[in-house]
Amino acid sequence: MVLSTVLTLGVFLSTNTKSKQRMNADTVGKLIQSGMTYDSSGKLALQQTGIPATIMGFAEAEPSFWYFVNDGEQTVSHGTVPSSVGQIIKAAPSEIFASEFYYTSDGERFLGLRLVDDSNPKVVIALGGISFSDTQTIFVTLWAVWPQGLYHLLGLVLVTTVTIAAVILRHTIATPVRRVVDSAEQIDGLPNGRRISDRDTPTELRPMVAAFNTALTRIDHAFEAQRNFLASASHELRTPLTKLRIKLDLVTDVEVREMLIRDATRLAAIVTTSLQLARLSGQSLAFSAVDLTAVTRLVVADHVPRAIRQGLEIELRAPQATVGISGSEAAIRVALDNLISNSLRHAQGAQTIVVEVLASRQLKIIDHGPGILVEERETVLHPFVRGAKAASEGSGMGLAIVAQVIRAHGGSVVLDETAGGGLTVCLTFPAH
Repeated sequence: MVLSTVLTLGVFLSTNTKSKQRMNADTVGKLIQSGMTYDSSGKLALQQTGIPATIMGFAEAEPSFWYFVNDGEQTVSHGTVPSSVGQIIKAAPSEIFASEFYYTSDGERFLGLRLVDDSNPKVVIALGGISFSDTQTIFVTLWAVWPQGLYHLLGLVLVTTVTIAAVILRHTIATPVRRVVDSAEQIDGLPNGRRISDRDTPTELRPMVAAFNTALTRIDHAFEAQRNFLASASHELRTPLTKLRIKLDLVTDVEVREMLIRDATRLAAIVTTSLQLARLSGQSLAFSAVDLTAVTRLVVADHVPRAIRQGLEIELRAPQATVGISGSEAAIRVALDNLISNSLRHAQGAQTIVVEVLASRQLKIIDHGPGILVEERETVLHPFVRGAKAASEGSGMGLAIVAQVIRAHGGSVVLDETAGGGLTVCLTFPAH
């Protein structure tokens, strides 16, 4: 700020000669006025020390500089007072305490100043011929405004600097940073997915962008290893589980056989949903135009036989018109399959499960089972988390798969209570 102030003063004073002369004359006049004194014999004199003496030294070093001080009886002077100036000073009314005038000496135009002491009107001071250099002028100006005026000047420079930063630097700093932020917001979390682009990125930000992209690549490798392990383990378990299920039919004890078959079925469901979750997490979904109504009809039809065996009815409510969305049909079918399977599993004592497709790109599955407690509705969307009212054969991954699919589509999942008891799951898909 101090450097900016000095530069501002230098530019201003070097381009404005009148302001430069006026400021110098006014400062020297005040120094002469404050330096008036009388010695022990009553003789009028001028005394200056410190910086004022230095400034007076600047002035007295100029051949054109002159001044005189008259208290009505005595006069102290320096230099040669131009003859034309005497007439100007005498013509000035005594009621005017400060006046400026211009005169010409040796073909050069100078500014003169006449001052009258307001506490003693008999004291008249006149001066002129000041010709300070730009450096001397800056020095004189800074001393004249110190300290309060300098604070004001620094404040003005600060306001000017902030204004310039807000208007001009925004395009050189804020806009590139905003582009980096926008690029970071596009990161999708998929393997080898989007990265922060370093195109048009300021040089200062490129190391940070490179480091962030490197960290994302390392995270990708770690998650890829986990996904591969989960997918491989789930796939390898399916064959022995199928063989085990066939062999369980050979068990002669009916009660033991049913118990073992139930456990094997639950284990198979866990393996199947784990494999689904690994596949959904490990790949980028290919989106296309999907008719939500048509997909829902197909999935509901697949579950009708199971519903009949349980003594349930699945009611489909859907508009005749196409409800178009952009998404992965395979992933949406997996999500619906898990939702309807959950409803059939938990619909104990219920008679009807309602699957409703709305023109607003919403899909609702309504059952009258035990429902999910309000405080559990957020956590059950995570893998292997089951509600307190869930049936024992549940895997705890059905709703997690649903949430994974909807997040990949940029939609939302809302769990709510059905009127009269039960659970209503509402899936909302974004517009095309």
